[in-house]
Amino acid sequence: MSRERSGPGPKSAVGKSSPRKDARAKVRGRARYATDMEHPDALVGGVVRSPVPHAEVAGLDTDAAAAMDDVAAVLPRWDLPGGFDDRVRHYGDAVAAVAAETSAAVEAALDAVEFDLDPLESVHDPRESVRADAPVVQSDPAFGQPDRHPLDVDNPEYVRNVDDYHALEVGDPDAAFAAADHVHEASYRTPRVTHCNLDRHCAVADWDGDRLRVTATMGNRGHAEETLERLFDDCEVAIERPPTAGSSFGGRSLAKLTLEPVAAALAREAGRPVRLEFDRETEFSAAESRHATHLDLKAGATDDGRLTALAVDAVADTGPYPNGVGHVVLSACRGRPLDAYRVDNYRFEGVSAFTNNPPAGEYRGIGVTQVTWALESHLDELARRAGFDPVAFRRRNWVAEGDERPHADTPVGSCGLRACLDRGRERFAELRTDVESGDERDEDTVYGRGVAAGGQITTPAAGKNDDYAEARLTLAPDGSLVVRTGAIDVGQGAATALAQIAAEATGLPLDRVAVQGYDPDDAVDDKYGSVANRTTYLVGAAIRDGADTLGGRLRSRAADRLGAPSEDLTVREGRVEAPDGSAVPLGALVDAPLAVTGRAETDTAPLAYGVHFAEVAVDTGTGAVDVTAYVAAQDVGYAINPTLVEGQIEGAVQHGVEFALTSELRLENGVPTNATLADYPVSSPAEMPDRLACEIVESEEASGPYGAKGVGTPSITPVAPAVTNAVRDAVGERFTAAPVRDEDVCFALDGGADGDEDAGGDGGADGD
Repeated sequence: MSRERSGPGPKSAVGKSSPRKDARAKVRGRARYATDMEHPDALVGGVVRSPVPHAEVAGLDTDAAAAMDDVAAVLPRWDLPGGFDDRVRHYGDAVAAVAAETSAAVEAALDAVEFDLDPLESVHDPRESVRADAPVVQSDPAFGQPDRHPLDVDNPEYVRNVDDYHALEVGDPDAAFAAADHVHEASYRTPRVTHCNLDRHCAVADWDGDRLRVTATMGNRGHAEETLERLFDDCEVAIERPPTAGSSFGGRSLAKLTLEPVAAALAREAGRPVRLEFDRETEFSAAESRHATHLDLKAGATDDGRLTALAVDAVADTGPYPNGVGHVVLSACRGRPLDAYRVDNYRFEGVSAFTNNPPAGEYRGIGVTQVTWALESHLDELARRAGFDPVAFRRRNWVAEGDERPHADTPVGSCGLRACLDRGRERFAELRTDVESGDERDEDTVYGRGVAAGGQITTPAAGKNDDYAEARLTLAPDGSLVVRTGAIDVGQGAATALAQIAAEATGLPLDRVAVQGYDPDDAVDDKYGSVANRTTYLVGAAIRDGADTLGGRLRSRAADRLGAPSEDLTVREGRVEAPDGSAVPLGALVDAPLAVTGRAETDTAPLAYGVHFAEVAVDTGTGAVDVTAYVAAQDVGYAINPTLVEGQIEGAVQHGVEFALTSELRLENGVPTNATLADYPVSSPAEMPDRLACEIVESEEASGPYGAKGVGTPSITPVAPAVTNAVRDAVGERFTAAPVRDEDVCFALDGGADGDEDAGGDGGADGD
């Protein structure tokens, strides 16, 4: 728990840890998610999926399945929307789809579909996929996407299977490297990680003429509607949310090619609604995972600890089908190093490549998690090899408020990096293990400490991109307020935080405010929905704008009754008050629902930072790593609800520890080998730090509601490098592939790796 808060003064509704509005229903098991919903009129959908990663469909016979009792529709692969052809491109790709009256009938029909697959050469390393001699995975880089930016690939070696490409050069990196006193080069690999949301993907599709309604948990409703409208030739599409949205972590931001479009195609063919859901194996093989990446880094510094040159080369594995996320991954890998560090000479080149591996998509910290792990590992190692204190080296080279960003149109805004360092280090000194005491001495255990910094932008607005959101506020005669937004609460507690903003801005009691997500019959304009740290920041700003309009109307109505100018009146506790204490209840001013719309727009993306500290204990006999102490100091601008902020940070720590030490979807020639929750090493409370503290730093972002900015994604970025830097401190070996498993550490301790440092140590997170 945070011991103190900084930032703006006290408010009546925001800045307080109000209980989540959905907590009671969830903990009592009454919340109804997508897979809980009954659809009595809906057919059951199913998909025949490829058992191989790349093949030509040489034969496909669906007649027997179509003739079976209770089967309403059977569609071969090439009749599904989006340009599916006669080639399957990954394990779990769609071969055919079936809709029937019951689950048993679907299973029988799937078994009755006969198909022959002629295996084709496949490619699974994205670094090889872009070469001229690689097999062609995807010849249509715009497949299924609403839009695609023009590509100018300035690398003669990248000639095939290119999903996206980015390059940037600042200054003269070659000259700076030549002049540097210390240069370090290394290559890093990040894992393919799966969201493991408890509620599986599920969609119900229903047609009414040319209008398609899909019920599913979609974080980015607008993008999903645009995708489906394109796939079905510009029909009208409406996305409806289930009563309770399942968690996302990015996994529900986009439509899945073999889910919503397949359900819609079957529904149109059968003339009835169709319900299609993924089983757990399909969640791993077809629902998208974090992009696996290969990153080559080179950094140069002077003897006095100044970072003078940095080069980053990134290759990301998109899988077989484009969805626009490769562009986001490369953008993040290109820009985030410059958002954290002052470096006058910088070079970046990145490519996202099509492969025959399962599809990749959004995951908390898209691209930023990957590049931050590599960058913070790399700079930590450079500092150690050059004899610099890793903390002092970072602090000297961090950006500060007002610094220009050579890759962006706006300078660094609110920046809590140094405040996070100071607060975090002070707290870490209290939590870390006293390895000098007799009670903690253990000849079979070595301790290590690590530090890392990270950050992420709030909203996708940057460069030529903009972002906007609306909120509709409806005040009832009984004084209750309903807020409709284009974003939904995907488990982060957004509905509660937004209700607090509405209560603060209107002066209404919090228990009289209800926030509801998008409704296809009462849509509000919203560009991105519940993605990219934007919900509290931008949707909250739209709510505050609407509340200002609402308050103005109420004060105007009350002015004559109270005999005071409207600008002198205040809405508070369900009434409008005059300076002399006289008041009029809202019910006397509102005889019918009063609705207003608020809107917020931005073309900038404020940066949110964190500095994290980790301590690990390593068993020298087994290599087992235990995270014994952890401090996450996070600049959140302003904590609308401190407990929810801490929950977001603690969840980020869990995801980051997974990334660092346990989780990876493993493949053999593109086929998952651990695609079950029994085999996939998702973390549990047992892997969480023994002692964990969240330090909330408030830098008061001027553009955010009450100073707030993003917290969910920024807080995951420093976690994995803080942990693996601590492992390096403990055992003297730098691991350049994540996750760092116990067997990797054991092998290094046994002399099987190329470490050149003695094991043990107390440095890394304590110097200045």
